[in-house]
Amino acid sequence: MWRDIVELISVTETHSGDNVFQLTETSRTVFTNKKTVNRDEYYKALTNDLRPKLSFEIRSMEYSDEQKLRHNGLDYNIIRTYSRNDETVELICQAYEDVQTNLASLRDTIEIWKNVFVENSMGEMSPQPERVFTLPAHIEYVGGGSIDNGVENVIVANSTIKVTIKYRPNVSTNMFLKIDGNRYEIQRIDDPLNRHETLIITAERTVI
Repeated sequence: MWRDIVELISVTETHSGDNVFQLTETSRTVFTNKKTVNRDEYYKALTNDLRPKLSFEIRSMEYSDEQKLRHNGLDYNIIRTYSRNDETVELICQAYEDVQTNLASLRDTIEIWKNVFVENSMGEMSPQPERVFTLPAHIEYVGGGSIDNGVENVIVANSTIKVTIKYRPNVSTNMFLKIDGNRYEIQRIDDPLNRHETLIITAERTVI
């Protein structure tokens, strides 16, 4: 007996030309049984820094590796699947706001830029900014501050962000970010656990 209804949502990254990437969601409705997450599953997930909230049992034939689902107007990311038999599969779900590495959580937009050297009118090579990518991302503002740079009445303020994007091998610290028209210098790039799934970019904006 299937007592509940959910929307299964497939999230894909599409290329719309000119190196602009965006997320596209496709949903469909299926019948399910909502269940609570058992204690063993919960503590097992905690060891991987995951926080399962609910689980949903559906027919195996109706699941096509969707990354996300919606139930009663709330979105959840599917963090694990468990096949009980050939007929049903259990979807372990985490609250949407708690997942940062899942593609479905990349709800912001950033631009990645680099400097290319071109010959100017005087025959000299000078740097010119060139946009490389426009990408979906998750942006976390992690801190900021201000310092006196030694010049009278001049205060330098900075803000630091961490940006999560889908893994790309050609992003480097020689590039910079633009977010809402503001430029952020890339300080560090991390590939969590070297899995080549996501990149976490630490960047800083300085305002004088």
